[in-house]
Amino acid sequence: GKVAGRLSATVGGAERAALGLGTASEDTRRGTMAGLTILERTPEGAAVRGGVEDNFALRGSNSGGDHRTKASTMLVSQETGLVVYSSSDGVCVKDSRNGAYNVVFEAKMKHTVGLDVSPLGSFLVTYQRPNKDEPDAKNLKVFRIGSDEIGEDGEPAPCFSQPQKQASQDAWPLYQFDKDEEHLYRAVANEVHAIKTSDFAGGIAKKLRAKGLNCFAISGGSEPKIAVYCPEAKGAPGCVQIFDVKHDFSSAAKSNPTPSARRSFYRSSRAKLLWNSTGTSLLGWAFSDVDATNQNYFGEQSLHFLSSDGEREQLVELKDGPIHDVKWAPNGQHFVAVHGFMPAKATLFDKKCKPIYDFGSGPRNTVEWSPFSRFLIIGGFGNLPGDIEFFDKKADGKCKAMGKVRAACTVGCQWAPDGRHLLTSTTSPRLRVDNGFKVFHYNGDLVHEAKHEVLLQVEFGPSQAGDFEDRPASPERVKRGLQQATS
Repeated sequence: GKVAGRLSATVGGAERAALGLGTASEDTRRGTMAGLTILERTPEGAAVRGGVEDNFALRGSNSGGDHRTKASTMLVSQETGLVVYSSSDGVCVKDSRNGAYNVVFEAKMKHTVGLDVSPLGSFLVTYQRPNKDEPDAKNLKVFRIGSDEIGEDGEPAPCFSQPQKQASQDAWPLYQFDKDEEHLYRAVANEVHAIKTSDFAGGIAKKLRAKGLNCFAISGGSEPKIAVYCPEAKGAPGCVQIFDVKHDFSSAAKSNPTPSARRSFYRSSRAKLLWNSTGTSLLGWAFSDVDATNQNYFGEQSLHFLSSDGEREQLVELKDGPIHDVKWAPNGQHFVAVHGFMPAKATLFDKKCKPIYDFGSGPRNTVEWSPFSRFLIIGGFGNLPGDIEFFDKKADGKCKAMGKVRAACTVGCQWAPDGRHLLTSTTSPRLRVDNGFKVFHYNGDLVHEAKHEVLLQVEFGPSQAGDFEDRPASPERVKRGLQQATS
């Protein structure tokens, strides 16, 4: 699509000084947008854009000037630096590190709708839509990226595969890995199986039994845990249990380990399991399709907190009504919940589930933390007006407002790897008009705006560890952001 940008880097020096933006070279020298890239996907394909120093221009990644990669799906792995594209032709993986976007894996595969990358980037998981003419075809596959093993069809050979009739978006990814990629984990009826990644042919190495298993989640941290959720059944309550990955899995035919933590509750038929980054605390976000109080057409929700050592398990006390969003800070020390009937409340909790800051009420349904856990935004998107409030979380847990803007028709938002810029987007098919994206500073200053006829997806490109450092907010920039918010 055509881009009509409103770019602060192109205005005159006096105007930039008045806005407090500095020169483009000063922004780059400070590290504000140096090294950042933006990845966008349109009907014509996926492309890479530079940051401020490149005027957000498209970058040519292939010889001959063809700067778009054919893509109906794009997965950006911030942790590994890999970007995965799938199209009607097949699957392609590119390594974004050093800005080269070199192809590290290619395979001809039709109807690939699910993509995932392991924590260290060694494995690619793909899911192809089942073919009714081949009901036993192995359409859920694991490839070792960088392997030169070729199958009979002349394409890269998967190191593991199985038939899979369905894979809902809520349940994806169907495979999980521990942080060292030593094992792959999958759920089957009443069990979680662990398979050694060094010996896929050896089959199931060990298993964990959990009667009524609905979903599971592997934690990070130095001593990985596994959380399992079983919904209520036959009058028994649903429950979340936590087990130790190394000690509670067993190769024995029958094993019934004792969980290190457990919480039971009624009125739940499904749940999301949200670990903090250190694996010390877990949030179980439970859903029931029916609201016993008849207050909410969409059912009932509750939030439950468990410490992995079993010392604390409790209901998180929230306002009546739906839970709109819950996010852990990347450092695992705090989480924010946006909750209740509109106007919704937002509350900051510490890692022991103690509420320590109240953001008040307003038309909001989204929280996003910056990568350094310093800044965060509370926003109201979808059918809400699009207000975004920027906050600076101080060491004592209190949060200081830095600015407020309205980004109408926003579908999604994401912090940049530098922790100082926010990307908002309006994309199809959710909204078919006014497609495009905006980049804001952490105080609400608009840095760039781009419009598209049709924009399907846009994200910041990955960065390498050490590319950016955690820095406090500029008092002058915050002052200006607050002045603009009240004007």
